[in-house]
Formats: sequence, structure tokens, C-alpha cells
Amino acid sequence: MLELTPALVCEFPKNGPTDPIEYYRRPLVGRLFRERINLGLRLLPQRRFGKALEIGYGAGALQLTFASVVDELHGIDLDADPEGVAKILARRGRTAQLQRGSVYALPYEAASFDLVFCFSVFEHLDEYGRGLAEVARVLKPGGLFLLGMPSVNKMMEVGFRVLGFRGIEDHHVTTPASVAGALGDYGLRVVRRANLDFPAQPPLGLRLYHNWLLEKSGV
Repeated sequence: MLELTPALVCEFPKNGPTDPIEYYRRPLVGRLFRERINLGLRLLPQRRFGKALEIGYGAGALQLTFASVVDELHGIDLDADPEGVAKILARRGRTAQLQRGSVYALPYEAASFDLVFCFSVFEHLDEYGRGLAEVARVLKPGGLFLLGMPSVNKMMEVGFRVLGFRGIEDHHVTTPASVAGALGDYGLRVVRRANLDFPAQPPLGLRLYHNWLLEKSGV
């Protein structure tokens, strides 16, 4: 089963001004950051994928995580340096085709990928519908989209500020509810979902993170 482990995240340095990899290494906070991703990874079927794309690869830890189950791995990020990630992957005997670019204009042909995965990107998108449309375009019919994003509300803003994020209310502009409500408009069907709650499910605790495993409709 795929898993983002403490040893794995320690291997990757920060890559770009918005990369949160350092938080994945902290004692308690790191467990929460890793678990929100691992909840999503557990939604995936245990099989190989022919061609997969990560949107927002950042430090590259998930590139290494997925490399063992993907025949042809790609990644795109708005401001991360692809060369540093490629060198770390090469030291582990893995390869990926990485580039800079925007989810609003994915530089891939239609119906290219069996799997697209994306964590903590869509909360930053004012025009999230454009992003969903691009993901749906590059997915093959029946392809899977693993999408994760944090809750966006006042309590979460306070929590992020405590961790050291400044101006989080200016960066987190789209809620999970807004994205979830639009999925069907782009032919994306929810197959499974998993949430990270702390210290318990609402109303006793807070819902911190949302993961969906989606399937593109079509034959």
C-alpha cells in the first residue's frame, strides 16, 4: 500500500516559496500533515497505473511514493524546480517527466492519463472550475482523479497562523464544498471519500482535510 512516511519526507528539501514539506517533518503536526495525504492514498485501488500526473508536485515526495506503481509518471507545478526533484528520483532509480506550468492550461493531450492526483492546490484557485475542466480533459474515460484539499474557514485560518503561515486567508480562497458541488459538471463521479478530523468527528472535533477518489465518466 502506498504511504507517505517520515523517512521519505526527510529526503526532500523545500522546493519553491509555497512548498510546505518542512511541516511534514514536525513531530505532531507532521503526523497530521502526512495522515491527510495517506487517507487519500488508501482510497486508491491496489494496482499499477500506465500513466499518471501529479498536479503540484512541490518537494517531490509523492513522486517517489507513486513511482513504484506507475509506468510513466509526470508532474506539473507552478513554481517548484523540476531539476532538483529529478536528481533525487534518479538517485533512487526512478524517473518522472516534470515541468513548470498551471492547472488552468495543462500541457498534455486529451485523454492522456489513467490517474491524476492533486493535494492542497484547489483551495488556492479562484477559477477552480477551469482546473476541474482541465483535469477532466486530460483524464481517460474511466480514469481516476485523487483530489485532496483542506477545510477553508476561520478556525482553519487561526490554525495555519499558529503554524506560521501568514496571510492564509488571501491564499485559501475556495472551499471543499464549492469544489465538491461542481464535480458532476465536469463528468467526475465520487467513488470513495475520506476526511481527516481532529481530535474527533464534528461537532466534537474539527474537519481538517477532505479527500475524494473520483472517476471520469465515459466509455
